Amino acid sequence: MKIVKLRLNETVCYLIPVENKYLLIDTGYEKHKHLFRKRLRDLNISVNDLAYVLLTHHHDDHCGLLNEIKAHNPACKIIMHAKAIPHLQKGKDDLTNCKYINAGVGMMMKTVKRFNKKWDFAFPPYEVRSNDIVIERETALKTIGIKIPGKIIYTPGHTDDSIALLLDNGICFTGDAASNMLRFMGTRYCVIFMADLNQYYKNWERLIAEKAKMIYPAHGKPFKIEKLKNNLYKNKEERMIRVED
Repeated sequence: MKIVKLRLNETVCYLIPVENKYLLIDTGYEKHKHLFRKRLRDLNISVNDLAYVLLTHHHDDHCGLLNEIKAHNPACKIIMHAKAIPHLQKGKDDLTNCKYINAGVGMMMKTVKRFNKKWDFAFPPYEVRSNDIVIERETALKTIGIKIPGKIIYTPGHTDDSIALLLDNGICFTGDAASNMLRFMGTRYCVIFMADLNQYYKNWERLIAEKAKMIYPAHGKPFKIEKLKNNLYKNKEERMIRVED
């Protein structure tokens, strides 16, 4: 199975062939719509070639182009967890109980926000359409009509609506349920902020138990599951600091 990487600056999206079309994992920020179209053109892929978008969670850097895609390709089905619906309707990242992974990351993000006052964790609100696919539990792709050997699993921790795609060959598209960025700042393969660190690590334990082999995160390069095994529970709740929206 050929996996096509679609890098949209901060966010890495992925295209997986399904029959004669594609499943897209996440969309990136709304501000990157021109870059998104350029990346597709470079691959000789049209927005109309997208049969599905799997939304790993509702954050602005993952769902910003849902309306753009639907406007040009109404037949495209958006796959999401049921808990994503109210967040998508609101058009704002839910930061309830969210904390940065450590003080250093928190200070860095405060500096970034100070120089980028337009960044407000908002995105174009999205209303679920009749042909979208809403899941509430572990779901095999074949049960929702997608001919790819794998399943969608629920991975709360970063957000309450987070899901991941685990293929039968051991490749896992985690969204932000694991990450490969800012490791020099002690993130240890965690995303930079989350709502529930303990639950986040339980997801890692599940991926290990399910014999995942390669992690394809939304931020950073793919890496082997051994990185999660070696960093399990290394970050501590007492080192985290509150996210301010």
